[in-house]
Amino acid sequence: MRTSWLRRLFFVLVLSLSICLVSSVAVLRLQAVTQQKLAEDKLARDYVQAMELVRENYVETVEYEGLTNSAVQGMLRTLDPHSNYYDRKAFEEMRLEQRSQYYGIGASIQGRMQGVYIIEPFKDTPAARAGLRYGDQIIAVDDKSAEKWDSDKVRDHLRGELGTEVKVTVRRAGAEQPITVTLERAAVDLPSISGTYLVKPGVGYIALSRGFHSTTSDELTTAITWLKQQGMNSLVLDLRGNPGGFLDQAIRVADKFLQRGQTIVSVHGRDGQSNDKDWPAESGAPENFPLVVLIDDGSASASEIVAGAIQDHDRGLIIGEPSFGKGLVQTIYPLREGAGLTLTTARYLTPSGRLIQRDYSNGSSYEYHFRRDVNGDKKEQPKPKNDMRRTDLGRTVYGGGGIEPDIKVEDTLLNNVQGTIWTTGLFLFVRELMAGRVVGASQFKRDVTEFDHQPQANEFQVTDEVLKAYRAFMSDFVAKTPEVGLTMKQVDEQMEFARKKIREEALSAAYGIDTQRRMTADWDAQLQRAVAELPQSAQLAERARRSWRTSKK
Repeated sequence: MRTSWLRRLFFVLVLSLSICLVSSVAVLRLQAVTQQKLAEDKLARDYVQAMELVRENYVETVEYEGLTNSAVQGMLRTLDPHSNYYDRKAFEEMRLEQRSQYYGIGASIQGRMQGVYIIEPFKDTPAARAGLRYGDQIIAVDDKSAEKWDSDKVRDHLRGELGTEVKVTVRRAGAEQPITVTLERAAVDLPSISGTYLVKPGVGYIALSRGFHSTTSDELTTAITWLKQQGMNSLVLDLRGNPGGFLDQAIRVADKFLQRGQTIVSVHGRDGQSNDKDWPAESGAPENFPLVVLIDDGSASASEIVAGAIQDHDRGLIIGEPSFGKGLVQTIYPLREGAGLTLTTARYLTPSGRLIQRDYSNGSSYEYHFRRDVNGDKKEQPKPKNDMRRTDLGRTVYGGGGIEPDIKVEDTLLNNVQGTIWTTGLFLFVRELMAGRVVGASQFKRDVTEFDHQPQANEFQVTDEVLKAYRAFMSDFVAKTPEVGLTMKQVDEQMEFARKKIREEALSAAYGIDTQRRMTADWDAQLQRAVAELPQSAQLAERARRSWRTSKK
């Protein structure tokens, strides 16, 4: 009886102690929640008070919405360079472009020589049907003067709701009066692939340059099928300048070239959450032709996923310049009233385990995005020495700074003088040239862009006579625009550059930029090196395939 009583007493004591402990934990948790809520309330009050002080006392009138947008953007900027806030209009445009289209007039525009000009109307778009062409300076939109607008502001006014009208006034070389046209905004296709052709017999080329959108994988399948019909037996896949996009499209693109079961990419989320995932190749019928991938410092994110998978599995050679170095994955979150944000929710690793994210700890958005110092000069990124990994065949690769090409070939960059000449006097000269206003060069005159033209090798050759006319034009230009800062000595030193650049511009004006690049492919040192290295790339891939098959037996 005494033992039973003691047991009951012990049980009551243990139960009471447990209740006390649970109660204590509950109280502590309640206190923590209460303290957090008090802190959040204080921050909210401080934010509202600061907002009201700014609105009531700032030297100029400011809107609440603009201040709030800036506050959210500033918050995200403290996290990383790729988490961003978008207002309703910007978010809608971003989502449209991810679907490979937008609503507008269908033209490429750029700021050049104190104005915004049409560089190329796109095929079968309102701009092309209205007769807008290379060199037309946009001076008004919907009767509002645009002569002092930058290209972003002009673009914002040209885009709008599907089916709405926009009035565009341009100043055209050779036309005495400005020309005004009214266009109905349409859905303008913006495909990921900007060029598909044979560089030489048997060697295909695909420029996957405009981002990884919802149509990218299907576009690539169509392009490969067409090239095979033309006799392609090897491929150069050009990812230069491709800023990335949808993760699933990068996976589907890489899947076309890898063996079933080979890892394409691994995604690792927040510690403690079970959202890590590996994506293996699943097609089972990959393309086995020799492959070279071109990259540069504009190749980012999804482009680097594809290049990293090809490199780590030794499927082909990577040629060009080091890629951008973006190893962060963003999730898109719609917000109220049409706004949205992209928030970094994971990091991705290449098949060998590399994190290729470039350092952004110094906080300079300009330096991070453009790899430039405060003077605007390009900064050479140090080669990473940590995070050494091995490809399937044992080749050394590194993380921490983008994809390092297997064969580095630097692009021929414009120097400052060449860039100034190109975007000012040379551009204005070509504008006159294509309008038929240069004596002795009437063969250059074009009234419309001929999109379906089949290029001939010797078209638009810039003769010494054309260069003589160009020099005379530049002499007058230099004298009348001292603010540009050019001298005739500089112009004379760049005459061979001008000969090539005038032909490039003329080809773009006559046939579009994609045809121009096709017709000047022999000037592209990186592309020509890629073609030359295809046999070596084929040997590497065959060794990798044999090794993979052996490992699976």
